[in-house]
Amino acid sequence: MAVAPRDKKTLLTLVEQAQLVYLLTRYPKKRVLDDPEDVTRLEGGLEGMRQAAKALPSSIKTKHAMIPWDELGERPDTPDLLWRRAKRIAPTAIRELMPLLEGEPEAAFFLKPEAPKPRKKAAKPAKRGAKATKVLTQMGED
Repeated sequence: MAVAPRDKKTLLTLVEQAQLVYLLTRYPKKRVLDDPEDVTRLEGGLEGMRQAAKALPSSIKTKHAMIPWDELGERPDTPDLLWRRAKRIAPTAIRELMPLLEGEPEAAFFLKPEAPKPRKKAAKPAKRGAKATKVLTQMGED
């Protein structure tokens, strides 16, 4: 998909702000939320993302529906909600929008967070009888 130069500039701004937010969310939650300066940085980064998202055309927003645009447009009430939104929105925005910025020199230095890996299911415990037999065979008894 070809992106207009004006939209590329807006995308660069949005991803740049998302980078700052993403880097802050890499620290422990308590450390960030206990420091008023870090909370201010987090709010500022999300606000920058919000302003850039308002300037994006709706065609980009519809093609990248994985990003919760409506959630990004709302201001969080509490620092905890701010943290949860930052943790969820920033990496998704970076992953989804980076392909649109291929070939841009500024984008070469951006982080590229990986998608979360699917969780493994817990292994089922073995039957009791099978475990006892295994122990006996290890001892040399059959």
